[in-house]
Amino acid sequence: MATREQEFEDRKQSSFIKRAQSDFTTVAWVLIPVAVGINVIGGTLTNVLRIPLYLDMIGTILLAVLAGPYVAVVGGLLTNVVLSFTASPTLLPFGLVQAAVALAVGYLAVRGWFRIREGKGYLKLVGVAVVVVLVSVIVSSPIVVLVFGGVTGGPTSVVTGVFLATGQELITSVVATQFLVEPVDKIASVFIAYFIAKSVPERYRPSFGQKSIS
Repeated sequence: MATREQEFEDRKQSSFIKRAQSDFTTVAWVLIPVAVGINVIGGTLTNVLRIPLYLDMIGTILLAVLAGPYVAVVGGLLTNVVLSFTASPTLLPFGLVQAAVALAVGYLAVRGWFRIREGKGYLKLVGVAVVVVLVSVIVSSPIVVLVFGGVTGGPTSVVTGVFLATGQELITSVVATQFLVEPVDKIASVFIAYFIAKSVPERYRPSFGQKSIS
């Protein structure tokens, strides 16, 4: 019995690896640096201009829709490696947020949340943004509190400081800041990523994107 269970687990693992490998097509590899570039430009601009937004996930969401979650994880992690050198070293740990969002958006893309026909169904994209907000807050808040003590030096730290000044607890201030900033940032990111993906001719999309978007 144990042998059969082991064989079943081995088959599942093998199937998972094959599915992940199949997403890394030539087109997907070409899209990764493009997506990283989009993320880095957005993240650097908001950091330089001190805007309390991030805009560093547009490329990751785009990759998740066009090439699948595993490709998007690679693009998201690379984004924060680059941003840690070009913008701020504090951004490196937030690669975990990129990876979590990539998996979540890829999961939703497989289930048709980006299939919008005849201009109808844009509420689906709002739903995607809500999921992305929740994932971002859940993953990023512990990083902000435990790694940086609530202050990352970014523009959102000013908002956190305002909450702290009102007598709020650190974790409450961080979470409140995230919920204040994230919805605008993520709704914009999801819609921008969708329209970019939609503008890519179907024949140039990876096979994943040909099925996930309409």
